Amino acid sequence: MSFRHWRSTLPGLCLLLATTCTHQENDTFNWMLSECLECTSQEEQAQCDDGLDNDEDGLFDCDDIDCEGIGCCGRQGDESTDEFCNDGCDNDGDGYSDCLDHSCSKSSTVTVCKSAVQEDEDTPETCSDGIDNDWNGHFDCDDWSCSQSDKVSFCEGNDATCDDGVDNDGDGFVDCKDWSCQTDNITVCK
Repeated sequence: MSFRHWRSTLPGLCLLLATTCTHQENDTFNWMLSECLECTSQEEQAQCDDGLDNDEDGLFDCDDIDCEGIGCCGRQGDESTDEFCNDGCDNDGDGYSDCLDHSCSKSSTVTVCKSAVQEDEDTPETCSDGIDNDWNGHFDCDDWSCSQSDKVSFCEGNDATCDDGVDNDGDGFVDCKDWSCQTDNITVCK
């Protein structure tokens, strides 16, 4: 029996199951057709982001209407509001989410990517908190204040971190091969 034929017999099957089904009688059919049957929210999110057609209806993950509103499904839009810049989703599909997206970090109207009070960004605490403390549109190791601070050992961009043989900022480039080390004030790379 094909899936489509089996699916067309579900209304009758649901009537038979309605007395033993734990779901409300009115939504038994929808429950039977859903991408995720009796899932916890964590399982729903996993099934709506696993690249599989879990309910075999020809639609995958966020393209399946059953996933609407689960995880990042249905959360497409301009990533330049506090809501979209704080939801863990790449809303505009450019490969960056939340404060890592310049639409969020450089927006004058987005407040979730900035500290409440403007302060120096050059300490281990301010260079690892995921927000723009000095309000210059850059944060943490992507901010020159962090990468060139002698106080911040995990950002590449000072004489000590540009000569330690470690990819301190995790961008795939080590020491003098990292653009953060290719500035006039880095003497070990001249």
